[in-house]
Amino acid sequence: MEKLFLAAVLSGALLPATAAVTDSTSVKPPAAAADTGQARKKFHLVNKSWFLVPIGFYQEETSVGLGVTGGYYFNSHNLRKISSISGSVTYTFLNQAKINLNPRIYTKNEKFYFSGNLNLRYYPDKYFGRGNVATGLEYDYTTESFVINIQPFYAVTPDISIGPYLDFTGEKILPGEKLAADLPSLQAQYGEAGWTSHFMWGIGLQFMYDTRDNTFYPQKFSNFLKISALSYTKALGSTYDATMLTLDFRQYIPTWLGQVLAWQVYINTALGGNVPFRMLPYVGGSDNLRGFRERLYSDNFMFEAQAEYRIPIYKRLKAAVFCSVGDVVNIYDAHINKLKVGYGAGLRFRLNDARVHLRVDFAGNNYGEFKFYITATEAF
Repeated sequence: MEKLFLAAVLSGALLPATAAVTDSTSVKPPAAAADTGQARKKFHLVNKSWFLVPIGFYQEETSVGLGVTGGYYFNSHNLRKISSISGSVTYTFLNQAKINLNPRIYTKNEKFYFSGNLNLRYYPDKYFGRGNVATGLEYDYTTESFVINIQPFYAVTPDISIGPYLDFTGEKILPGEKLAADLPSLQAQYGEAGWTSHFMWGIGLQFMYDTRDNTFYPQKFSNFLKISALSYTKALGSTYDATMLTLDFRQYIPTWLGQVLAWQVYINTALGGNVPFRMLPYVGGSDNLRGFRERLYSDNFMFEAQAEYRIPIYKRLKAAVFCSVGDVVNIYDAHINKLKVGYGAGLRFRLNDARVHLRVDFAGNNYGEFKFYITATEAF
C-alpha cells in the first residue's frame, strides 16, 4: 500500500495566469474587438498556456518516485477542439523510468486532427500470472519497451470522426533469477507469448462519436463513444498474430450548481492464441478500477462500469467521489469468482483554460486494499 504522495504546482514562473473561460463552445468577440477584422482574429476562447507539475510519490509498485508532468495548449476559438502536447517523465528508486508524450493537433478548419502517443520505458515490474483470481505468484522482471501510437481522424460531421489506427510496439523482457528458473512451467500454464524480444505492428480502424463541450473536463450534457479494431499480423512483420477490440462509452450529466455526474462503460478484448502477456487487458491503475494494483489481474477480456460525481468547491478547486465495478475473464472459459469493486474520493485543481486538472485520488476496493493516484487528466 502507498504510504505517501506529494505534488507541488509551480504557479508563478511555471503556471502562467490565464483568462477566465466560459462553458460555451463558441462565443462572439467582445464589442471592442468586433470593430476590426484584425481584432476579431486575436480573440480566443482558450488562450495558449502551459503547465509543469513536479510530482513525488511512494507506492508499493515503485518505492519512492519523482517526476514531472506538463502540457502546452494552443490558442483555440473552440473549447471542444484544443490542440495540445502533453507528457510526463518519471523515475523511481526501483530504477523504473518512463517517458510519455501525447500530441493532439487539429487543422485550422478542424476537418482533420492527429492524436498520438510515444511511450518509452525501462521498468522493473512484477508478474502475477493470469486470470481473475489471485494466483499467489509474484516474480520480478524488467521490461524495456517502446510504443508509437498514431491515430489520424477525419471529421465526417462536427460530432462523428473516423480514421485509421496504427500501432508499433517493441519489447524485451529481462526475467529475474527466480522467474528465469520457473519460466518453462509458467509458459506451459499461461502461454509463451511475450517472454522473448518481440515487435508488434498493428493497423486498424476506429469510429468516434463525441458531443462533449470539452475533451478534458465536460460540463454540459454530452456523450462520447469510441469503437476501435486493431490487427497485428505476421504478414506486417509482427512476431505474433493478435486482434484488439475496444469499446468506450461515456456520458456526462450536469446536475446543479456546476456539479456533474459522469459514467463510463469500457470493454477491451485481445483475440488470438498467442497474445503477448503485457498486451492482455487488465484492471487496476489510475483510470480503470481505481483501488486495484495495476496488472494484478489480467486476461483476454476486460469489462468495467464506473461513475464519478464531480463537485466544484472554490474557484479552481473541485472534489469527486467515484465507484467502479468490473473484472477480467478468459473468453474461452468465462467465469467470475468475485466481482471487483473499487471506490474512493479525490481532489481536482484546474491548471489552465483548457480545463486540464491536477487529479489526486484515494481509492479502496472490496479486497481490503487502498491506493493513491496523482496525474494531470481525468480518469474518463
